[in-house]
Amino acid sequence: KALFKKYDCNPLLGLVAPLVSAPFFISMFLGLRNAPDYFPEVMSNGGLGWFVDLTQPDPYVALPILSAVTFLGMTEVGKDQMMASDPARGRVMVNVFRAMAVAMVPFTMNFNAGVFVYWTVNNTWSFGQTLFFKNSTVKNALGIWDPPKPVPGGSIFDELQNAMKKKEEEVNALAAER
Repeated sequence: KALFKKYDCNPLLGLVAPLVSAPFFISMFLGLRNAPDYFPEVMSNGGLGWFVDLTQPDPYVALPILSAVTFLGMTEVGKDQMMASDPARGRVMVNVFRAMAVAMVPFTMNFNAGVFVYWTVNNTWSFGQTLFFKNSTVKNALGIWDPPKPVPGGSIFDELQNAMKKKEEEVNALAAER
């Protein structure tokens, strides 16, 4: 708490961007998924290369794979940030995102190509943005600090686990007295 106060930092501000962007992402997904019903003539010839018809699934499954690869790239580039505060749980999160990248191909391969064009462009943009902000010259110019090293036993999960263990010991001590 003292560090947050000293550096005028609010950890909840990290939730603002995902909470603000989630409705836009969901709206774009739903809009693009349903766009062929409302604009079939525009979307049926709006693609390029092998996916000319944006109303149909990619016949070669290349767009779902490309979308998964860009998502996986974002995960790999951002994994040090996920593991900064709690390496053990960070590794679990990284592995969950890796599994999601692989699993999303068969689960989403029947979506229309328009959705994948949006996802792939969005993922590529995010991937490039993450690489840009990881550059030491950019970080120094913008005053972005490197994350501090994790403090052993300093995560909220460790604190909860210790509190539960202490409570269990107290209960066992009371039971032993009886």
